[in-house]
Amino acid sequence: MRKPHPDTRRRISRPWVVPPGLLLLNEPFEGFNVLDECRSELGVLLWQSLRDVDLWSLARPEARSGLFSPGSLRKRSERIESEIESTHPARPLLEAMTRLLAAPDRVSEMEVSEVCEDISRWASDAGLPRTALAFAQRAALAAPDEAGPAYLVGLVSRRAADYRRAETWLRRTLALSRLNRDWRYYGLAHLALANLHMQRGDAPRARVRLLRALRASRRYGLWSVRSMVLHDLFCITATGEHAEHAEMYARAAFRSYGRRHPRLPVLAHDVARYWMARGHHARAFDTFRAVLPHLTRASDRLVAWANLAQAAGGAGDTAAFDEAWSRVWRMVDSGSDLERVAEALINVAVGAAALGHWVRQEMAASYALQVARRRSEAQQRLKAEELLESARKAGMGRRAPEPPDPVPEFSEASGQLAQELVAALSEAWEG
Repeated sequence: MRKPHPDTRRRISRPWVVPPGLLLLNEPFEGFNVLDECRSELGVLLWQSLRDVDLWSLARPEARSGLFSPGSLRKRSERIESEIESTHPARPLLEAMTRLLAAPDRVSEMEVSEVCEDISRWASDAGLPRTALAFAQRAALAAPDEAGPAYLVGLVSRRAADYRRAETWLRRTLALSRLNRDWRYYGLAHLALANLHMQRGDAPRARVRLLRALRASRRYGLWSVRSMVLHDLFCITATGEHAEHAEMYARAAFRSYGRRHPRLPVLAHDVARYWMARGHHARAFDTFRAVLPHLTRASDRLVAWANLAQAAGGAGDTAAFDEAWSRVWRMVDSGSDLERVAEALINVAVGAAALGHWVRQEMAASYALQVARRRSEAQQRLKAEELLESARKAGMGRRAPEPPDPVPEFSEASGQLAQELVAALSEAWEG
């Protein structure tokens, strides 16, 4: 009996449901976090711009022509000119927003969204995480069908340790990017979700996301995404069960980035962390020194100095440790953003432990534990608790200083990678 001929008609795929992103912020009124975080005339102007975008986004397109009273935006421009210095990086962004909303019926969704994104990125770099989140959400509301603004909300939320919000917006990014066939943001969303899982201490789920991002990068030719995935696969492998494969991913990421890529300093920093974990403190110290001039974000510089402290402690260089210790605490005391503070202080505590400075170890680990609990950083909390307990036992004389572990031989391939990374950083700095 002949088998029935298979139905070759194309199946109708189910409609792709775009999940909503979490919008509510814990504030008594809209924009309060901006005013609270930036208590100056600049904060007031940022808050006014935020509320203008709210009004514009909620109005129907045909009703936008009469949104603002005559002359109000002109007065705003005059106020920006008189109150904000011409050299301040936020001034051109505030002026751009005012120019856009001067003709609210003719401006496009993407134009408003892009200015909000620019303000969000500036606020993030300036150490104003709640302001960055507020404007990132406004960018997504102004252009609700675009994957890019949704991805920015997820990224900013993850940096602020608002993991529930980050996950909702990154899942929304996945749906929008698939719906719009915007494969770059599809790969980036998987990558960001992987980092989110890593921050929560869930390495298996992070690895699954990274492999999905790697497949997407190969399928759609997303070479910039592929570089970042290889970089993150190195980071997750370096701390996992198969650390012997870590340098393979590091070399692949280095080749994929190239010698002039802006993320090369981050890769060199992470590779130096790997070497330091394997006992090669002097090699790591030199690499951290080469990386520092290339880092501009406050949180990146904080962690780099903390790693210098740990490497100096492991190498027995007390003078270098003292310098790095002072730098780290000055940066912690002067900044309001807690991103990566727990990570940095844990590294400093490890360096203090290597030198037998138990009081410093306890001080750094104690504050790291407070920050890790506040930000729900599971991995950092466990590390801080271990270091705190170790310091207290040592302080009470119940634990003698442990001899350092034998340092494994630094392979020829590792030495070549170290030389190439430092050389590439030097070329980029001189160029």
